[in-house]
Amino acid sequence: PRSLTMALDDGELHGKYVEYADPLVGFDKSAVYLRDGPLAAICDYLDNLFSVRARGSSISQEIQAGLVTWVTMSYIVVVNPMILSAPDDDGSSPISFHAACRATCFSAAVASGFVGIAANLPFGLAAGMGLNSYLRYGMIGKMGMAPEAALACVFVQAVFFALLAASGIADRTQAMLPTALKSSITVAIGVFQAFVGFQLMGLIVKSDTTMVSLGDLTQPTLWLALTSTLLVAALFVRKVKGATILGIVFTALASHALGLQNARQPLGDPADAATLSGPGMYNLDFSSAMDDPQAFGTAVLCMLFIVVFDTAGVQHGIGQQAGLLDENGALPGAKFAYLGSALGTAVGAVMGTSPVIIHNESCAGVQEGGRTGLCAVTTAVLFLCSPMLVPLIELIPPQATAPCLVLVGALMMTPIRDIDFLDLRLALPAFLTIVITPLAYSISAGIFAGIASYFVLGAVLRLAEVMEKAGESFGSAIFGESRRSPRREHTAMLMECC
Repeated sequence: PRSLTMALDDGELHGKYVEYADPLVGFDKSAVYLRDGPLAAICDYLDNLFSVRARGSSISQEIQAGLVTWVTMSYIVVVNPMILSAPDDDGSSPISFHAACRATCFSAAVASGFVGIAANLPFGLAAGMGLNSYLRYGMIGKMGMAPEAALACVFVQAVFFALLAASGIADRTQAMLPTALKSSITVAIGVFQAFVGFQLMGLIVKSDTTMVSLGDLTQPTLWLALTSTLLVAALFVRKVKGATILGIVFTALASHALGLQNARQPLGDPADAATLSGPGMYNLDFSSAMDDPQAFGTAVLCMLFIVVFDTAGVQHGIGQQAGLLDENGALPGAKFAYLGSALGTAVGAVMGTSPVIIHNESCAGVQEGGRTGLCAVTTAVLFLCSPMLVPLIELIPPQATAPCLVLVGALMMTPIRDIDFLDLRLALPAFLTIVITPLAYSISAGIFAGIASYFVLGAVLRLAEVMEKAGESFGSAIFGESRRSPRREHTAMLMECC
């Protein structure tokens, strides 16, 4: 009899009309595809828009990866407003928690959605850690800027960053770097991410004597996180779909079942969905650029420097992990990724938050299978709903996301094989990038150290070569014959022997 046979393949619904006496006889899953109905039309549209199948992915896999990215990044919805709303000595907050939470979620949604649609890249963007502390404690606290003036600096930085991206300067800067140095950035981000994961689970803690030290091995939260790490690792090896989400859910449920302390304490009133859903805008004060141009310019340049190097390094590292780099080692759509960061930063400045960058937690979504902008759009939609989900986000303890960061960091070690450590001209800059990033707790600091050492070392070697040639020319002019250096004599002898 005629029937509609359907199958669930890799999380996607496929089907077609068949005329088998037994519907299971001769059924070919690879030939089936749901051709009719609204669900099929939506899937076709998303597939064509994001080139999902062309990149070896599926609709369900991209949505799942976007969910993982959001879960891994969700801490920013709570942590960023807490930093920006930290009270002054008089007890007043320069930026309210409500405004900061709205700005964090909305700017992340705008930036991630733009990158997903315009660049078709699986990146999650949100306010950057470190930049939020610089805004609150450096610009507002130490420099004494008013919140409106500080946010005006953020807006100006976004405009300059957009100009650098649109003109192609940011892309050209990245193209100047050798493959080994780019690979070292990927490895450095992996080490940094694992270091953050170890801190979240309590394996590495602060020490007044040695800066960092081994944590308290008697803490049950640490052993729960380590157990979850091994569990997720086993699921990865077994290629289980949704391994990251399963690990987060397992750790969260086990933590609450065991009554373990959650560092993300409920925030009560700030989590009120009705309060957080309203609009909010700041009147940016650009007059401070005239009143104190030195402070204004310093703040803009500092943020611009961090955002340019941080965004360039992270997007290349994640792009390499996802296998999206072209034959020249460039990332297609990179310009729109820069512009997405600038757009999110401008929106965030008007609403009351710090600069927006590509989060290295996007690696977790890529590891889950994210390869297209649909992953980023999913993350954007979830960020748009995040103000209402703050109470739920608070239920996820930090140690639940730590295993994901550690495992993804381990998987990001692969590009280290592209670095020739026998060539010190490349080995030293790569080494400095990998080491300084976690030690300075700054991706941009590690990238700058690697890039600066590469160009300085290259300039010194070039100068030495020019001086050597000048010396040979001078010797030839004085003595009437070419005087070759011992190194060149040795090379000539080897060539003669060959």
